Amino acid sequence: MSGISRGRLALLDIRCYYDRPKEFVEELRSACHNVGFFLLRHDLPTGLADAQLEEARSFFQLPHESKMEISYDHHPSFRGFMQMGTEQTSGRVDLREQIEYAAEYDITNINTDDPKQTTDTNMTRALAWPPYQRLRARNPWPDQSQPSLKPTTQEYTKHVCRIADSLREALSLAIGLDKHELHSLFQEPHWALKMACYPPTQLFPLDERNSNANETIEPSLGVGAHTDSNFLTLVLQDDVGGLQVFSKEEWLDVTTDFGSNVLVCNLGEQAEILSGGYFRATPHRVLANTSQKERISVPIFYNPSLPASIQPIEANLMQNLQWERPKDKHWKMSSNAMLTCVGDNTFKSLARSHPKVFQKNHDDLQLLPDGRVVRKEECA
Repeated sequence: MSGISRGRLALLDIRCYYDRPKEFVEELRSACHNVGFFLLRHDLPTGLADAQLEEARSFFQLPHESKMEISYDHHPSFRGFMQMGTEQTSGRVDLREQIEYAAEYDITNINTDDPKQTTDTNMTRALAWPPYQRLRARNPWPDQSQPSLKPTTQEYTKHVCRIADSLREALSLAIGLDKHELHSLFQEPHWALKMACYPPTQLFPLDERNSNANETIEPSLGVGAHTDSNFLTLVLQDDVGGLQVFSKEEWLDVTTDFGSNVLVCNLGEQAEILSGGYFRATPHRVLANTSQKERISVPIFYNPSLPASIQPIEANLMQNLQWERPKDKHWKMSSNAMLTCVGDNTFKSLARSHPKVFQKNHDDLQLLPDGRVVRKEECA
């Protein structure tokens, strides 16, 4: 990984899909095949994006005790507030605090290996199998400290998922499928939302900003280089900047010039599997925040239903697609199994990112080096 470029990502407009779908689909195909990232002018209700950013910013300004009221420590589904130094990416501690939410479920209907039922706050370990069943839960909201966070976030999520549905249709068309071809996989989409706050790095000692003293050639990182395990990610960010994309042997800075009028979009591992590698799950990272104010980011990770299986589409359906990028010029993480089951891939990502909660709440499970999760008894 060498070099940093300020080259721009493709800028698309979701309204073009509604008015000129053929033109939009071709622009999307090119962006997702060659880079895997693009900027999208959205059609969210006026003021909703700014309201979501402000709600996130307001939460992180609450007293620590108020934020800890929804701590994720007691949530086996990896939901709630995570204080600084909790999450890891590529084996490094992320320099951010955050809230994690996800699609909510009726938790009285979880399939278990035991007649007892489980709840998110009192889950009997080793009951729910496959492990992704443990992700079916409810979200903890700060109803006392910030009652406006829940309705704003729910409204924002509803509209971003609507946009994601349209992008999923366009992606299907881009690789020669009917636009409704993937609908059955998304009968019960498992979205996940993160509100992240990256404080200015001068608030932290040098050894906390870079835990590996040997990595002197790397910039200090807020989040290490990684690929997303989901299908599609849509990120709302403020004007601070720091997000970078790795493409064609260099890091590209993602512009903040368009403010909250655009979503930064990228494909995850599920889209790469589905397209047989034609679309790419592109590595990205966030540089440590060297500005004088917090950086706020709100990504939504759009997934099919947890039990869904993602398989490569038949090659003959893609035979008319032109391969445009070099086949040997794409950085990949080592020891990363791209699992075809949506739930398995989702649980893999959470277990890797949150080792303390994984060990505390799922001590019957073993996380293998490539990301697969098995029962410990299978490793004995």
